[in-house]
Amino acid sequence: MKTTKAYLVEPLIGTIRIVAVPQENRLAVIRNLIGCDLIDMVQINETLAIVVDDNGLQEALPCVTQLHGYPSPLAGNLLIIGTDEYGETVDVTTEIEDVASRLTIVRPMLHPVFESLNGPRIFGTRLSAMEVHVDQRPPAIVEENVH
Repeated sequence: MKTTKAYLVEPLIGTIRIVAVPQENRLAVIRNLIGCDLIDMVQINETLAIVVDDNGLQEALPCVTQLHGYPSPLAGNLLIIGTDEYGETVDVTTEIEDVASRLTIVRPMLHPVFESLNGPRIFGTRLSAMEVHVDQRPPAIVEENVH
């Protein structure tokens, strides 16, 4: 079965990896990888595009991904595909490291703040607050075999 090489970004786990998208049932496979029914495409340049959840920014989000030079954040899993001069899907030829360097995953990180308890019958700590910090980093490249 003929497949097309693509990169899957999974922002919840902070990774990017190579995937093989079969020609047969391509749209169903892409929807499954992205995790949605309605997809859209964001053109990166003449040879790269990102397939995204068309409704991804309309939901509560645990994180988003920024594409450097693109004004809007992208939500959910992202599939980076290669495109030819006719807009057809082809193998990605850009190195995964180059693609990863163009992306920043942005997610909130909760840091607990504890207070000490010292009293006649109490000794220990309790949660007194949660601080929110914003973590921003490129996706980590996961090396694995493509079947």
